[in-house]
Amino acid sequence: MKIQTRILGSVILSAMLAVAFAGCGSSSSSAPATTTVSPYQRVAVIEGDWTDVPKIADKIAQYVVLTDEAAVLGLPSNWAIAGANIDAGETYETTDLLPIPGMGSDVSGTSSVIEFCNNAYATKAMETGRFHGSALPCEVSVHSDGTNVYIDMLDAEAIFNIFFTDAKDTSTNEEIAEFETLASAVKSELRTMIKAGLEDNTTTSGTLQPDAVSYTESTLAMGPEFTQSYIDGNIAFRSPYIVYKYQIDTPAAFIQGTDDKTLAQNIIDTLGDGTTGNTANFTAGLEGLSADSLWRSGRPDPIAIPNVQVVEACSPKYAQKATALGNEYITALPCEFTVYIDETDDTNQTIAVSFLNPNFMFGTMLEGAVESAYASGDINKTQVIEYSILADVVFADLRMIVDHAVQNNTVKGGVVLEVVE
Repeated sequence: MKIQTRILGSVILSAMLAVAFAGCGSSSSSAPATTTVSPYQRVAVIEGDWTDVPKIADKIAQYVVLTDEAAVLGLPSNWAIAGANIDAGETYETTDLLPIPGMGSDVSGTSSVIEFCNNAYATKAMETGRFHGSALPCEVSVHSDGTNVYIDMLDAEAIFNIFFTDAKDTSTNEEIAEFETLASAVKSELRTMIKAGLEDNTTTSGTLQPDAVSYTESTLAMGPEFTQSYIDGNIAFRSPYIVYKYQIDTPAAFIQGTDDKTLAQNIIDTLGDGTTGNTANFTAGLEGLSADSLWRSGRPDPIAIPNVQVVEACSPKYAQKATALGNEYITALPCEFTVYIDETDDTNQTIAVSFLNPNFMFGTMLEGAVESAYASGDINKTQVIEYSILADVVFADLRMIVDHAVQNNTVKGGVVLEVVE
């Protein structure tokens, strides 16, 4: 895996590679079937419609917030819901669940994304490099087609395999095996918590849905199918992350948990909260954002994971374009970037912002989706062209927003941050 480190100066996007929406794994040969992995996996199917989506999402989230998973479920360590970490003094609100536009012929509500966090597993992940923070937390979506409610999750085994390919280059075989075991544990524990939340009929969960929910368990793999050889020989050479690093014009050490959180909050404030007149395009200096993008922050505060501050940016316009290709892609949203004190600088004088590369996200996590939608008649040629430049447009917007926040930061009272490589 290559990490792109680029200068964040001009707000004009430099030329980038076009999104590669090529399919993989298809062949006309008669070779034996090869084992594949997919980024998305279904967990459960429930009879219901869009009115049930917020109730079910709330039930699962509340169960995780209020349950000691180690004591009740026998898990190695406890989990938290992003925005509702009780140990950090946070309280759970239904607004901690991210609303994502759903698509389909019978959409009368929004999907809900529940973000699961585990300090022990996140610490292990960040030990491979803090720039990986934008691949966290673990996301689960709840959505409907008007007849059933579906609970899907990012497949942790696939995600660790796709987004942490660089770890293999610097790890021993024993460390790689430990990492694979960790990913398998995350996947299993997420499924266990979701099922336990649905089955709960006590006051532990479910302000909106107190009774147990009948469901059919599923292990359906969704999205692109990747062989291990394809991951190692193709995806590993793509760039999941784009990293920008800064120092103060008069070098000084940054304080972890303070300065990184301040810059993350500056980005959130630049994005706005999404209420009328409070989106990024209403910020003076950001008039050049793409038309009708209406970028906003998914949360009022950054998500704190070990040594990293996570910022989530949402655009209803671009979320709808992604989910128009299939609701299984909901868990690939929103757009994430992280702010952290660069651990490769022993002086702590470097602060960094790591983006999930939109070209990687559209070209890998949605690989083949545009081709499939066009072949099935769901989109036309004009829309195919729009999708081909969508990642560049999204990154241009995000780059402009972060650039503005950096230039108007309040770190240490407001300092000049200069780009370093």
